[in-house]
Amino acid sequence: MLKRMVMVKMSKEYSKIIAECEHEPILDEAKGEYICCKCGLVIEKQYVSPIYQMHNENLSENNVTRHYVALGKRLNMVDGLGSFIDYQYNSKFSDASGNMLSAKKQVLYKRLKYFYDIKARIVNNETNYNIFNTLNRVISNLNLNDSIRDRSAYFYNKIISNISKENFTNHVLLIAMCIFLAIREHKHNAPITIQELSKAFNDLGHRVSPRTIIREIQKVRPYLGKIITTNTRRSEDYINKIISKVFNYSLILDRLIQNNIEIDQYKIYLRNKSYEILKKIDVNKRGGRNPYIFAVAVVYTCDQIYSKKRKQKSILTQKLLSEACNCAEYSIRDHFKYIRTNFSDLLYNQIS
Repeated sequence: MLKRMVMVKMSKEYSKIIAECEHEPILDEAKGEYICCKCGLVIEKQYVSPIYQMHNENLSENNVTRHYVALGKRLNMVDGLGSFIDYQYNSKFSDASGNMLSAKKQVLYKRLKYFYDIKARIVNNETNYNIFNTLNRVISNLNLNDSIRDRSAYFYNKIISNISKENFTNHVLLIAMCIFLAIREHKHNAPITIQELSKAFNDLGHRVSPRTIIREIQKVRPYLGKIITTNTRRSEDYINKIISKVFNYSLILDRLIQNNIEIDQYKIYLRNKSYEILKKIDVNKRGGRNPYIFAVAVVYTCDQIYSKKRKQKSILTQKLLSEACNCAEYSIRDHFKYIRTNFSDLLYNQIS
């Protein structure tokens, strides 16, 4: 311990520290510090220019989830560099000696803290501040990850800096469109339908519908060129989400227990068999049907195959699936009929 204290006191004399520690220092690029390669002693800090971007040289150039901004700024929030009065979230103030201020001064500094910390940071950016708050709430309500949030904010900042206000409807609809584009880019990692996205906005009091989101994309696309690439969803992207909904539905779990079926094995079977069937059905032969409902019908088809092989009553019904997956029962029936009619050979080989 004494030796470590002596080394800290000598930290200003670089050569003496190396002689005392007898180990070579290395640069920790994540923290910006020179540390001993053996004992971990912090020797000195490494300062870089504010315009310097720290990144891995081996990072792929087409990584669309990583964006760089100026120091002190965030993609998904209106803020910036600057100090706070006391700690950021502290509401009680003390003097230099640690004694609490009087009630009158408490009110004064609380007012100053509020106006400096909030108002001064968002002045002339009130619209973007409200939009980013909406973005963060929608991302949280849909349980989406930070990379989708940052990608949505990147799209939004890119659009409002490249086109005029006359070329898009409103900012709320614009951020909804940006979230939709980010979700499409992440494919099976974000299996959110456009209906679920519009419902998340409606729950917050905004009038956003799937039709208006699609219309906004068509309206903005001519001004952005290659920035917008709307990838078409495939049924494969929704399989994991549907399986999760099925096994979180209590009535289906009760039927599995009553029939003495191992839940984990049945889950693995449904997932693997669904991907197997979709792999054998060409995308162009799916008739342009709703990919989410088509995936539900494929899961229902897998249960039919499972029950016929075991010669027992099926676990999943169209009514149970419609309730668990939030889609119409007649839609599942129509898509299952399409699969059974056009791919009967495939199903026959699965059962036999």
